[in-house]
Amino acid sequence: MVNGLYTGYRGNGAANGRKITVSGEGSVFAAPNRATATVGVRTENQNLQSAQAENAEKSNALLAALRNLGIAKDDMKTADFRIDPIYTYEDGKQLFQGYRVTHLYSITIRDLAKAGLIIDTAVENGANEIMNIQFSVAEPQELYNRALSMAVVDSSNKAQTVARTLGIQTAISPLSITEETQKGSPGPFLVASLSTSGESGTPIEPGRLEIKATVTGTYISS
Repeated sequence: MVNGLYTGYRGNGAANGRKITVSGEGSVFAAPNRATATVGVRTENQNLQSAQAENAEKSNALLAALRNLGIAKDDMKTADFRIDPIYTYEDGKQLFQGYRVTHLYSITIRDLAKAGLIIDTAVENGANEIMNIQFSVAEPQELYNRALSMAVVDSSNKAQTVARTLGIQTAISPLSITEETQKGSPGPFLVASLSTSGESGTPIEPGRLEIKATVTGTYISS
């Protein structure tokens, strides 16, 4: 189905023309070669210092274990650190129970073959928060440029289809092409699926990334 807008057009002076505005889309699929995951440690204790000390001990053990797997220090960064009081409610009264300390790290995984092992190792060494596993490609701009080129060609093909359908015999040429997708935004990341159902290790399935580009093209016939 061709989505387009056709309007009569009169340029400056005596030249007459017809203007056709269409959208164009391009998609490129790629296997991801990088992942990021948020892992962390959550501890609770009535005493704040005890909760902090336990969290620090487990966090240090977690980071050491990940370094032993080859994760570089620069690929492990604090994503969030917070201390929250814990309350329960009984008979309409607020009862203080202690403190919760949470320390989350953003981990960059450059070897996807180790993704499952890294998750399992994190859990075995104190991590009880695992979330936001996302896949990407190391050089998305090249793939996006390919998708953008496909989008431009798609808009040109659509404009020619509209022109032929309307019986326009003269050649059409681009008047303007507007990029709708920002550069460096390669589309949504696929989220990994985590499963521990009876298999050895946590299977991580990267799937494929779809990198999209969209343009709006205006073409004129003379």
